[in-house]
Amino acid sequence: MRYKYTSMRFFCTLIFAQIVSMATLFGQTSDNGLFKAMQDEMDRSKKELKLPDSPVPFFVAYTVGENQYISVISSLGAVLATKESPRERVHSVNLFVGDYNFSSDYSYSGNGIMSPNFTTRENNYDQLKRNFWQTSDVAYKMAVEVYNSKKNALKTATLTDEEKALPDMLPLNKVEVYAPAVPVFNLDKKSYEDLSKNLSMEFAKYPSVFDSRIEIDGVETIYYYHSTEGTKITEPVSYVAVTIKGKVRNSKGQVISDQETVYSRTFDKLPSKEALVAKVNEFSNKLIALQGAVSMEEYYQGPVLFEDAAAASIISDNLISPAGIVSFRKPVQVMSTVGRVENLSAKRDIKPLEDRINKKVIDSRLSVTNKTDMTDFNGMSLIGSYNLDAQGVSPLKEVKLIENGILKTLLSSRVPTKKIKASTGSLRFGVRPRAIVLDVVPGTLVVSAPNGSTSAELKAELIKAAIEEGLDYAYIVRKIASETDQYIYKVSIKDGSETLMTGSEITPVPFTKLKRVLGVSKEQASANFLYKGEIPTSVIYPKSILVEDVEINNKPLSVLKESPLITLP
Repeated sequence: MRYKYTSMRFFCTLIFAQIVSMATLFGQTSDNGLFKAMQDEMDRSKKELKLPDSPVPFFVAYTVGENQYISVISSLGAVLATKESPRERVHSVNLFVGDYNFSSDYSYSGNGIMSPNFTTRENNYDQLKRNFWQTSDVAYKMAVEVYNSKKNALKTATLTDEEKALPDMLPLNKVEVYAPAVPVFNLDKKSYEDLSKNLSMEFAKYPSVFDSRIEIDGVETIYYYHSTEGTKITEPVSYVAVTIKGKVRNSKGQVISDQETVYSRTFDKLPSKEALVAKVNEFSNKLIALQGAVSMEEYYQGPVLFEDAAAASIISDNLISPAGIVSFRKPVQVMSTVGRVENLSAKRDIKPLEDRINKKVIDSRLSVTNKTDMTDFNGMSLIGSYNLDAQGVSPLKEVKLIENGILKTLLSSRVPTKKIKASTGSLRFGVRPRAIVLDVVPGTLVVSAPNGSTSAELKAELIKAAIEEGLDYAYIVRKIASETDQYIYKVSIKDGSETLMTGSEITPVPFTKLKRVLGVSKEQASANFLYKGEIPTSVIYPKSILVEDVEINNKPLSVLKESPLITLP
């Protein structure tokens, strides 16, 4: 009997070892199967795709995006909805004819031709090749049309001779081969639902808050990129977002809503449950305070102190855009009958900062640096760090963009401009189900003012500036989002007391206003957000910025036509 038991144990151990060995082997080789299919179909496309009297491909790159997500919505301790996606794959192809100097690239965005259908989830070599073949065929035919259309369009394009002579793409200085094993991203349904239910139950303490919600989203896209230049990379992009939502109704029947989102790179990097519970309670108390807010009745123009989330909004909205600290190349309008060209209308009126290099663009107390490897700040998880960009370029770990108000350089991709001749590795992957998302975006943008003022000093400067303008009061803005999702305080010049206001609209603060501000804080805070709702980005910013000549208009809140007849149960 003992012999049988020992034999059986040995047999089970042997089988288990073989399974583990096979699983390990699969984990090591499964991506290789995908990359081999990419490599072979790229080689075939480059050698065999040919139309009569037409250029052949000189560059081919495949990008596969493998996405999974979970979304949980809870209210008052109960799950309202849970949505889980299966693992899905899509792919795109960047295929250019011509050469590095002049090619079929017309948009300079980095976007490729998307696959019309899902890409096989399994690393089946033959099926993957068929997927890539179908997209490559369309991409080549379109590239030939675009190449000829671009030649004709440049004859009448409103570009200088210098712009027309610019190369279309910079050759790689170094070919990256980086395909490590990707850590498992936590998408455990129970973990998300338990946290969502527990946090949403906190709203039971606040009967005046209605339509309360806790929404938790976990999203991951693993990108696989391979090009005919030899680049082969794997780059995971992920985030978890805990969004707190609620509404209150004031005595006039006006509904005031608010929401706040906490981001982290993974579920395990979220703040502790206790910290999130405290965040929900803080959110609720601030929202309830808006019930007693005073309605703004008159137009205001004068100094405004932007603090906290409002300061972060001003910094990110102005700096992180094609008209901010990222390079921009004017696209060429082309035509194609094979595929749909990109809509370039939004890019026509962009005025990039490039011509202001080595000139003052913001207040001389401010300096701006981009960092790509920061993972936390003062204990808060940052979501903007990344390893490689979407063109296989290893990003510079630190780029000084603005020094003491003087613009030094811009973040860039492999597309050169008049003054930017090298990539900073900033064409970043983003996250969106069933899409390949990329754009030139910073990792963590660090805005500092080491010689700035304290918060107390800035409030005193605000009152002083208001007095000099003959005003009886000034304003502090701590959050801007919508007409109801904002925190604005009227400040008395007599004693500095603050009155919470509602029913107002703040005129956006343009970049030009930052060139000379009345004051800026030396204290810093951090914020995470999704650029265009897709690309995880972080910003470390001065906690307060004092700006002159800001307009705030009266905009009454809408009144809910039908209020409940009885109270919340």
